[in-house]
Amino acid sequence: MNDFASEAMLRLVRAGLQRQGLAVDGPAPVRQAHVPLADKRAWLARLWQAHGLDVIVRLGEAVHGMDDEPLLLALSLARDPADLLQRWQRLERFVHSRHRVRVTQPEPGWLRIQHVSLDPEQAPTPAEDLLVFGFLVALCERQKAPGLQARPAGVPGWRRDRCTWTDGAWPDDVSTWELRWQAPATRAATETAHTDPDRWIAQLQTQLAADPGRGWTVETLARETACSSRTLQRRLAQQGQSFTQLLSSARLIGAARLLTAGAMPTAEVGYVCGFADQAHFTRQFKRHTAMTPVLYRNTFASPT
Repeated sequence: MNDFASEAMLRLVRAGLQRQGLAVDGPAPVRQAHVPLADKRAWLARLWQAHGLDVIVRLGEAVHGMDDEPLLLALSLARDPADLLQRWQRLERFVHSRHRVRVTQPEPGWLRIQHVSLDPEQAPTPAEDLLVFGFLVALCERQKAPGLQARPAGVPGWRRDRCTWTDGAWPDDVSTWELRWQAPATRAATETAHTDPDRWIAQLQTQLAADPGRGWTVETLARETACSSRTLQRRLAQQGQSFTQLLSSARLIGAARLLTAGAMPTAEVGYVCGFADQAHFTRQFKRHTAMTPVLYRNTFASPT
């Protein structure tokens, strides 16, 4: 199976080149808004040879001026850099990327990130490493993560500090990075009484619908609604509901709205709404609507 890089990523690369006053070229998109991986790698190699790695790592700054880019929607809703990296990892799995980031969190406010390949014979190039980390750093900055700093592992000093890249030679290995920021103190959840069950259910639905692409669990929803996991499950059961039902409904309703309201590619709709991959999105959507996402859009989308 051919490996593909998302055309959305290449739109950001083009915007990053334009932001730096450089010529914008690159591979043309093909079917389903994707370009072959080989074409992307060749383009990055040409940019690296022509301009050096500093230009590559600065491409990520384009995200600061692309509020309308659909793929940034779910990423921009992240609570902190750790949540952002979880969403990025889900995106990699969703598009079946051969390149993945491995993340460890030694302590709050500190991430160690390694960019690897599922194919040991096709390791990411330094340009691909810096492209990914440049975007991840810029996305963390969009969240206003306080005191954000970034550097390749083992390098003294910070290469990214106060939203500025420092000049200097890059190490031979730029596949592993460290991110640090000022993590807020955690507060213990307190039990909250809900006298109106219908209103409480509506609040849960609103919470899930506001960010369907988040990696929701019973524990995270309970934390957001200031109650324990056991209390949340018990109250849902008393109303004939379950966490799984609420989350599935929120994601399907969100997908239906996006399909009918705009031209976002169906694969991106599935990702933004939290489905594991496009096949899972299609199966779940068809199970509940008797239509594939494409047929649903063709049938119900508003004319533009």
